[in-house]
Amino acid sequence: MTAALLAAGAVWLWVRPSPRVRARRVLSPPTTVRTRGPDPALVASLLVPVAAVVVLGPVPGLVVGGALVPVVRRAVGRMESSAARRRAARVEADLPGALDLVVAALVVGRPPVTAFALAADATDGPLGHDLAAVAARLAVAADPDGVWIGVADDPGLAAVGRAFRRASASGMPVSDIVRGVADELRRDRAARLRERSQRVGVRTAAPLGLCFLPAFFLIGIVPTIVATFRSFSW
Repeated sequence: MTAALLAAGAVWLWVRPSPRVRARRVLSPPTTVRTRGPDPALVASLLVPVAAVVVLGPVPGLVVGGALVPVVRRAVGRMESSAARRRAARVEADLPGALDLVVAALVVGRPPVTAFALAADATDGPLGHDLAAVAARLAVAADPDGVWIGVADDPGLAAVGRAFRRASASGMPVSDIVRGVADELRRDRAARLRERSQRVGVRTAAPLGLCFLPAFFLIGIVPTIVATFRSFSW
């Protein structure tokens, strides 16, 4: 039974999706495009019943494993991996420069799809992939506003989506709005870095104080107390 469960889980995880599912992934917002293996929450949900069956036996294992699946899936789903944090930090750092490239392409008269494609080619890492996904969606979308609505739901590119929607609604030059967004992102990132450095200084104050406190007590207070008792003894 254990071997059958493992085989079924492997087939479910690694079978190729249908063309309709693959097309939906291509045309979906960047955050929903999966670039690596299976969902960790799904893997944990499959492994918990298998482990319970191996440890407790078929019947108790299935009962206990089935009861633990929702708990494990919810806990793993809430966990943010270190890779996700590094990805978000890199997107945040690279986005202002990528927007400068988009603005440069827009200023010379290139359409947004070409501007995003050029910025994606010149940008490494996860942001280049996200910009390429936006360019692909713009190339096949009948209504660009629908693309910007989807981009506005992405945590990393939300400001970009809102900028293009604001330009479409107000009639202002989109290059000016995107340039303002890039400048605002730089200011926000600089402010967060300053705040983070200040928090580091505050957090290190307590350990440094604990390190200096024994020395202060031995050098400053103990000699004073000893001198005081000596004066009393005279």
